[in-house]
Amino acid sequence: MKYLSDFIKLSALLLFSFSFAQQNRVSRYNADMQASKSYGLQKMELSSKSKNTYDFMALGYFINANNNMYLKTKDKKYIDTNISVIKPILIDTNSNTSYQKNGWVMNVAKGNQNAVANGQEHLISEGYFFRYIGEFLDILAKNKLYANYQPAIESGLKYSFDKWKARSFSQYGDYSLLFHQRLHTGANWAVVALYLMKYDESDKNSYALFVNQFDQQLKKALVLNKSAGSVLYYTWNSTYPDTFCKALQKIKNYKPVVQDVSHGNHVVLYLIKARELGNANWSDFNFSYLCNTLKLKILKGDSIADNVDGTTDPSVQNTGWKISDGWMKLIYFDASLYPLVEKNLSNYSNKISNSSLELQFNSIYP
Repeated sequence: MKYLSDFIKLSALLLFSFSFAQQNRVSRYNADMQASKSYGLQKMELSSKSKNTYDFMALGYFINANNNMYLKTKDKKYIDTNISVIKPILIDTNSNTSYQKNGWVMNVAKGNQNAVANGQEHLISEGYFFRYIGEFLDILAKNKLYANYQPAIESGLKYSFDKWKARSFSQYGDYSLLFHQRLHTGANWAVVALYLMKYDESDKNSYALFVNQFDQQLKKALVLNKSAGSVLYYTWNSTYPDTFCKALQKIKNYKPVVQDVSHGNHVVLYLIKARELGNANWSDFNFSYLCNTLKLKILKGDSIADNVDGTTDPSVQNTGWKISDGWMKLIYFDASLYPLVEKNLSNYSNKISNSSLELQFNSIYP
């Protein structure tokens, strides 16, 4: 009986410690969101009216962070915060900042790699944003929140996909633009399509066709490897395995490129969402193999690898720390990842602080 009593006391202590740690993280998150940080609420409210499509990336991370916090705490203030940011873009359709007026264009400094798209709408940036708009709509619908705003949010989500689909079919006769040249870009739009399959019955077949074509390529891309200790893990290329659409067929030298960890996030997130949203194509997918990729190839010693196969690459050097968008969410599938992730990220705290990913990092911890 003494052992049982000691066990109960220890369990209670651990439960209290976990609860206290979670409360501390919630308090820290709230303080960071309200502080005048580079990507706090004040900055995001300004970005939501900027009409600069480059801001969609940071806005997407911010919305996801609050989605995570609502799911964790059920505190409606996180929903309200997202509504305040989304309103000028999707809800106030008569505003000059409304997304459906096609006025959101790239506006970055000449030294930014995206400067070539200045003055133009930008499919890649929009994908970062709308995958999390789909997630937000799903949360609202499931929890019966802001029913009056849901139609406008769904309309904006549908408009984003339909706009690029129409332009793609006009130019190529297929979904080339939405697939893009890299799996991780296609993955973001596949997440959008999954949510639209759930909420827009009128065009479900179109979304399903896009998702099924993407899934066929992703299944081919994922390579199952075996370590020296016979542990199975996945690696893949960021390039598509086949030149299956018109845009890819027009590229003369479409050579394989190993997936970098940072953008690999989007592929991992897609697989998580595919499971969550009941995509039958992935019903038997084994997430433990992805978790093993993190353990064996990415979280190495005191550093985080550049590529998913553990290699380095000058073009993406020191970007592996940006794992909040997908990889880090694998801690929900394998709790043993938690201390590994926390240990490695502590080495990159200076990069994370004041980055567009900071709130997202802080929202994912259990």
